Amino acid sequence: MIELGRVCIKLAGRDAGELAVIIDKIDKNFVKIDGNVRRRKCNLTHLEPLDKVVKIKKDASTADVHKAMSVLKLPVKEQKKVKRTKKEVISKKKTTKVKK
Repeated sequence: MIELGRVCIKLAGRDAGELAVIIDKIDKNFVKIDGNVRRRKCNLTHLEPLDKVVKIKKDASTADVHKAMSVLKLPVKEQKKVKRTKKEVISKKKTTKVKK
């Protein structure tokens, strides 16, 4: 029943009640989900699988998952874009440099 592209409802946590799509199977207890929820690892006991399956590739992008959901006429929640200031971008670049 648990397969790549299976549409589920998230039962627990901050995203409870939202639609999610399985984008990768990690092991027998955990999968990676995306859709109207945050992309993350999720326990199978926290998901209620539905009878719908979308066609996606393993580890598909959020945009691809949303397109596949809209093909099945499932509601798609708009994702918020995080805007960074120029100062934050510059400080992030400085911290990622490797010192020799």
